[in-house]
Amino acid sequence: MMQDPLLYVFDLAASFMLAAAASCRARNGGAHFSGAAVLACLAGLAAPLLRDALLGHPVLALNRGDYLAAAVAGAVAGTLAARLGHAWRAFYWLDSLGLGLAAGVGGVRGAVFGLGVVGCLVLGVLTALAGGLVRDVALGDTARLVEEDSYATAAALGVMLALVALLYGGMPLWACVLACCGLVLVLRSLRLRKGLQGGI
Repeated sequence: MMQDPLLYVFDLAASFMLAAAASCRARNGGAHFSGAAVLACLAGLAAPLLRDALLGHPVLALNRGDYLAAAVAGAVAGTLAARLGHAWRAFYWLDSLGLGLAAGVGGVRGAVFGLGVVGCLVLGVLTALAGGLVRDVALGDTARLVEEDSYATAAALGVMLALVALLYGGMPLWACVLACCGLVLVLRSLRLRKGLQGGI
């Protein structure tokens, strides 16, 4: 179980954001609502399932209906976001938020379970990339972790910041996750500006 209630809230929020990003991307590409909803659930559950499996609790997220509820709610939110005039921008920020929160929770949770710095870094990055990888492969897209230089790198740098804040700054777990997410959002916003200047 999560050691900090806010850590648990951020974990659910990550599942929600990743599911919403998947649903938004699928619906914007013409997918049927039911297909987009299934994909959203897969993407939203991928992060906690992979993280907990690597930590030795492979069915923890499946035993808690709130993770599935968060993913379903994300699927609905993503469908609504796909109807916006700039659906690609909504997708970008939902995906970035999910990436940052999942990375932070993964890295911090690894530290709570006694992993070393390298183990926490690997766990945080793998957790962060799981949802987007499931989404991109299912949709036949080039995986963003391969295509964009600020995707996996942003997650890794965010986890590093969270670990520094936790191990050397003595910050509470929730603050470390927010620091990770904040850095990921900053790096992703720089990527967005660069993309706009180059014409996405």
